Amino acid sequence: MKFRTRLVLAISLTTALTFGSAFGAVWRVVTRSEERELDETLREASRDELRELAQQRGATLRLSAIDGPPGDDAAPLERFAALYAQDRLVDATRATCAPRPTPPPDHASFLMRCGKTNLQALASTIPGRSPDHVLLIALPRTNLEADESLLGQTLAIALAIAVGAATGVTFVVVRRLTLQHDAIADAARQVAAGNLHARAPLVSGDAELAQLTTDINVMIDRLGTLVASQKRFIAHAAHELRSPLTALLGELSLATRRERTAEEYKLAIDEALDATRRLKLLTEDLLALARLGTDAAPEPETVALAALLREAVASAGAAATERGIAVTTAIDDVTLTARPRDLVRLSKNLLDNAVGHAASRVNVTCREVGGAEVEIAVEDDGPGVPDEERARIFEPFYRSAEDRAREEPGAGLGLSIVREIARAHGGDVSVERAELGGARFVARLRGGGRATSEGSRDAAG
Repeated sequence: MKFRTRLVLAISLTTALTFGSAFGAVWRVVTRSEERELDETLREASRDELRELAQQRGATLRLSAIDGPPGDDAAPLERFAALYAQDRLVDATRATCAPRPTPPPDHASFLMRCGKTNLQALASTIPGRSPDHVLLIALPRTNLEADESLLGQTLAIALAIAVGAATGVTFVVVRRLTLQHDAIADAARQVAAGNLHARAPLVSGDAELAQLTTDINVMIDRLGTLVASQKRFIAHAAHELRSPLTALLGELSLATRRERTAEEYKLAIDEALDATRRLKLLTEDLLALARLGTDAAPEPETVALAALLREAVASAGAAATERGIAVTTAIDDVTLTARPRDLVRLSKNLLDNAVGHAASRVNVTCREVGGAEVEIAVEDDGPGVPDEERARIFEPFYRSAEDRAREEPGAGLGLSIVREIARAHGGDVSVERAELGGARFVARLRGGGRATSEGSRDAAG
């Protein structure tokens, strides 16, 4: 059963029970009130008859000929009266209706029947006579029962109308409220079926449902972006892996095609080793990207960031010296709760990128900013990053036109890894124009950074 149907049935049932209980209480109160009025009329008629009987002289008593009390329509009620002495009927307005035996005179009304007519009766002892003289007065319940029937029918019709109206209104309201849910569910089913272009239309004016719809559509947009990015990543990874594998297979196939000299074998092996190194570096980068943000990542620990940065500067020193690049540092002694291996890779990737594009200088700084945040900045005096490429430079496998023209080594994963490491540590990385004229890459990390000294300055290269 659908949620909409269950909700309509639940509200309809609740309405029926509520109105039914209320109408039942009204019916009960009204009928009790009319019964009390009939009892009071019955007692008044009994008092009148007893007064007449008390005034009679002689041994024999006879009922008076007074009319009955007025009814609901202002006409006299047809009164039934019976007079008993020692359980023997002495006189009666209608002898055929006299009950046997005589009801006890307990001054409480009771029900009796005369033919097809229900009567409300009251038995009383006659003042001044022996206790075995009993007067029975009864009035018909015809008007009372007619009123009860009319009231019951009216309330039943009112209940049916109320429940029907409540059901109709509930159905309309619930349908309007669930139209947006249906739209969201339909969009979710289309996305589950593979249609990432599906979106939930806004068909409700409710602010909360509108916000939910917007959030769902944003989630679908991000999911589509993620899937598209994943497909691009797989395509680029396959392409980058194919190049060194093709080179490796080609060199080995060429070397084994015929007998060659030792020098030719050495040359082929060197070429194969070069392709293998490229394949190894690419595989390591891919594994690093896959590991970041997963359970496979090691637990963070408190590390001295200055020592890690100096280690990264030292590892880049050979390449900097070979290219004639001077590397200067201004590194504060900062402790950070982080993953040491990730920070080493982040620093090394930033330095390798800077050394590869610098003209003569690279500057590395590290300082604490904002209490628990640490900033690592690497700038160079190279050509910089064009404004139109700054948004894409951190994408996996992205290489600028200049890098492709110079046939720079690498697959374009270094800066992507830097960004993922920074985000895994609660920060991010950005690029801007450096004072040296080139690019300035700034990585901000969170993790309880704390500067413990004024820092140190040195130069290498």
